[in-house]
Amino acid sequence: MTPPGFEAGQACGAAAAWDEQARIAALESYSILDTPPERAFDDVVRLAAQICHAPVAVVSLVAAEKQFFKAEVGLGVRQTPLDVSICAHAILRRGLFVVPDTTEDRRFAGNPLVVGSPHLRFYAGALLETPGGLPLGTLCVLDYEPRPEGLTAQQGFALQVLARQVMSQLELRRALKAREEDAARLAESERQFRILADTMPQMVWASRPDGFHDYYNRRWYDFTGMPAGATDGAAWNRMFHPEDRDRAWGRWRHSLATGESYEIEYRLRRADGVYRWTLGRALPVRDQQGRIIRWFGTCTDIEEQKQTEERLRVSEERLRLALSAAEMVGTWVWDVPADRITADPGYARLFSVDPEAVGEGLPIASLLPAIHPEDRPACQVAINAALRGERDGAFEAEYRVVLRDGNHRWVEALGRCERDAAGRPTRFSGVVMDITERKQAEEAKELLARELSHRIKNIFTVVGGIVSLSTMGLGAEVRNFAGVLRRRLNALAAAHEYVRPHSADSRPAAIETTLHGLLGQLLAPYAEVGSDHVRLLGDDAPIGVKAATSLALILHELATNAAKYGALTGPEGRLTITGLRRDDRLVLAWQERGGPPVAGPPERRGFGTVLAERGAITQLGGSIAHDWAPEGLTLTLDVPLERLAH
Repeated sequence: MTPPGFEAGQACGAAAAWDEQARIAALESYSILDTPPERAFDDVVRLAAQICHAPVAVVSLVAAEKQFFKAEVGLGVRQTPLDVSICAHAILRRGLFVVPDTTEDRRFAGNPLVVGSPHLRFYAGALLETPGGLPLGTLCVLDYEPRPEGLTAQQGFALQVLARQVMSQLELRRALKAREEDAARLAESERQFRILADTMPQMVWASRPDGFHDYYNRRWYDFTGMPAGATDGAAWNRMFHPEDRDRAWGRWRHSLATGESYEIEYRLRRADGVYRWTLGRALPVRDQQGRIIRWFGTCTDIEEQKQTEERLRVSEERLRLALSAAEMVGTWVWDVPADRITADPGYARLFSVDPEAVGEGLPIASLLPAIHPEDRPACQVAINAALRGERDGAFEAEYRVVLRDGNHRWVEALGRCERDAAGRPTRFSGVVMDITERKQAEEAKELLARELSHRIKNIFTVVGGIVSLSTMGLGAEVRNFAGVLRRRLNALAAAHEYVRPHSADSRPAAIETTLHGLLGQLLAPYAEVGSDHVRLLGDDAPIGVKAATSLALILHELATNAAKYGALTGPEGRLTITGLRRDDRLVLAWQERGGPPVAGPPERRGFGTVLAERGAITQLGGSIAHDWAPEGLTLTLDVPLERLAH
């Protein structure tokens, strides 16, 4: 902003560099424009007028379209248009701005306030400047008579000091208002939190960063029967079963020391004296510097769940006993501290070991050699993971067992390693089943799938050849069309390799690459990716061998439907696919525009659509959402990155 008639070098001090938009934003942040008079500012202008022996003194704030006088003496108005403002020139220079005689300064000689009432002849203004160096206006004094000598040194110094006092008042005013607003927001937030916490079925608590518990919701007091405040501080630990107190206290101290989340199961005393199993969880709340400022936790009654788990354990034990009589199933129990495995005759039969010897107990090292050498390392890794307590001690493995006659059979082993209170492995039990016939069936199925895939690809090849033969000798336009058709047929053949089920041996190498690579392969039969018709935007992500088939089925189904009914049915259609990483998830948006109008969700879902949705939920652990807008379908696929990479 440069007022008319301004020329560099005509005011005292060096020219300042700032952005007008930022200056206006800074002025508005003080919420001072168009506010009524305040004594703190009125006193400043009266003192300035007395010190400078001036009939007029003003606190002038230069806004976008006007100058507003927060305080004035001798002027009689609260604002003037910006085009008559002398202060608008003063803010363009740092320091003190002095005009000894306005009639001799061509910038102001024609100013209506100079040539007309009140006939201002002298001006001196001290800059009102934010801590960030943005000028808001001036504290100025004016006279009806020229002052060739300007202000004395003492008057100039005093005017600048008073200008700083004006800025201090503005900063104080803004700080007080911000504090009041923050206190209203904090009180409302706390009120809403307490309402929410008191209506939750769980027990909710909070503590200071040092672990001092200072809040519990209503559910806590209803459950425990304790009076308000009785469990503050460390007194909460008295509510636990005596056998669980040291463990719970130790886990809480660990979370306080490391900042890790808190999770533990313990028995909590109810108001009637009965102890019930409870799941305790807590997470830290951190400030912008990463410092913990609060802990918020919950206690969930899981007594029924524990009882169900016990009933399930008994049921599993009964099942183990029942399976022990089956011909192709065996059970085993490993006493880990003693390193003794005892097993039933079914186990002995599968592993070609003496039933009496394994019935009395054998060290695990004597049984591992029965596992095929190629499968032994992976099996050992699974055993060690269960011993360490990974996946809650669950054990699962498929491997070949070498029989005494040199042949081998496939078995599947399932089990779980139990641990004592100190976390040491104790009892490792499980079941082993002969799955040789299943494996043979899977191999036959894979062979059939390969043969079927081979024949399907041959069909694509034959059709492509027929197209080529049919266009020989025809015009260039027909040959070009035939070339496009052949390329689409080839792309469909390549995409077929993604959507058919694969084994580890038959899976194409490209299937383990990225989302964009898979999309390019699947969409190639319909339009060139990167053209006006199909665009891939946003984030890419790696795709693992397990997720590839399910994802390919979903995308192939979408592309097929788009070509049949949606955006890829005509030349005006547009398909935009956008990937967005959100923490540990990938959100894929499939948006169709320019196709036939959409009347709403289809009345019937085809088999392919149902299969694709089930794959998204069960295989990928994700979700699918449809928006059937009139202008086109928008589908959102939300998948965990971890599942996508498997």
